[in-house]
Amino acid sequence: MPPEPPDASTVSGHLQGLARRIRALRERRGLTQEDLAARCGISVSFASLLERGERSPSYETLLQVAAALQLPLWELLRLEDTKDAGVHRLEAFVQGRGLARADVDRLLSVAEVMFNGPAPAPATEDLQAVRPEPARCGEPGCDKPVLARSLCAAHYHRERRRKAASPGTGGT
Repeated sequence: MPPEPPDASTVSGHLQGLARRIRALRERRGLTQEDLAARCGISVSFASLLERGERSPSYETLLQVAAALQLPLWELLRLEDTKDAGVHRLEAFVQGRGLARADVDRLLSVAEVMFNGPAPAPATEDLQAVRPEPARCGEPGCDKPVLARSLCAAHYHRERRRKAASPGTGGT
């Protein structure tokens, strides 16, 4: 028995969701409707209709919109999951900067410190294999997590101020 076609309210709801997603992704990338339309080869009025969910895009238009927003088609069409809110932004950040695994681990270490200390460790015997020890400040006697250049936030900013104040380094 073939599946029943979706009712009009379901189709309309998905179209509205797609419209909101296109607009949010466009705005997140700092594009105007005019920019998006030019990148897609469509009129500004059609781009506006798409973003309001008043027109159903063809497959070709969906491909053009995805390319204009620099993401794969599946990402444009996926249904929002409130549990993964923001995950796609983190993925785009990591991919856009070509971060290696070690860089991602450092980024997560900083995030853990920013958001009230380390996250609970997974229940496992070999914690070192799961989560590497975060880098620590290189200043003698300081054991704080690293912000940048092997220094904690306090030592990093102190070093920047010292360099800015030194003659011949661009400081005043």
